[in-house]
Amino acid sequence: MAFARTKTYTLDAARAAIQRYCAFQERCQSEVAERLRSMGVLPEAQADLVAELMADGYLSEERFARAYARGKFRIKGWGPRKIAQGLQAKRVSAACIALGLDELDEAEVRAYLVRKNEDFPDEQDFIAWCCRKGYDRNAALAVRRAED
Repeated sequence: MAFARTKTYTLDAARAAIQRYCAFQERCQSEVAERLRSMGVLPEAQADLVAELMADGYLSEERFARAYARGKFRIKGWGPRKIAQGLQAKRVSAACIALGLDELDEAEVRAYLVRKNEDFPDEQDFIAWCCRKGYDRNAALAVRRAED
């Protein structure tokens, strides 16, 4: 059984809908392309709409990467590795990933790890947690050793 779209979009309606979609929060190009595909916009028009969104300032990979890195660190406590993997999964360029990771302040990351270190009495538990969250093992060990 095939999926039947209940709504069809004209080019102007699709443009307005995708502009609202991008204005709501930062988006990457792959998210916008997927949304346009789900709306039933023709592939030729998709490329034009994405280029238009970028020219009008609705869409910016660099801005998305920076916001993604800040948000994932501050809200979910993700480390640099996990953030980079998340950006790669969204097909963000390597240059934009590097710019996004520049948003992470090393002092802020270290302070977060020191704060979280207090929750783990066992060293191996803390290191395992750090690795799951995307932090470097050596950084976790340095935080742990500095406490001793």
